[in-house]
Amino acid sequence: MEGTVTLKVKVRTFPSKGRARVHETVLPMIGAKEGEALLLAQYPTEWDKKTKTVAVTGYGDTMVDKSLIMLSPEDIAALGVAEGDTISVIRKVTWTEMVTKGAAKAGGAVKEGAVKAGGTVKEGATKAGKTVEKGAKDVVGKVTPKKEDKEL
Repeated sequence: MEGTVTLKVKVRTFPSKGRARVHETVLPMIGAKEGEALLLAQYPTEWDKKTKTVAVTGYGDTMVDKSLIMLSPEDIAALGVAEGDTISVIRKVTWTEMVTKGAAKAGGAVKEGAVKAGGTVKEGATKAGKTVEKGAKDVVGKVTPKKEDKEL
């Protein structure tokens, strides 16, 4: 998964459940900003709906090694790992982002379908117009009196 980093777990000096400290360069690597939610999972990770994750709030810190993530003992236990284990970290996508992305995708599909349908309707209308025009000329030819014919 794009935006995934692997880091080694280290227990925080000042534990704070639900908060993670990483080097400040890690957050941009996963597309996260200071204070945004991160998802943690045991490594190796296949990110799907069955993956056991722990959500924490991520904070950048220049004092943390680039290869580490500092977690509270409670978060480490909830994840089922030990200090020194490698974990996968991604930015947690919010519901708003998921709905927005889904709506944009659906809108694109609707637009594409409408364009195709419009083309099909235009094509059918053109064919129908030509058929009606041909039929009208045929009828006009049959009902218009000719000069040598007597008036109706």
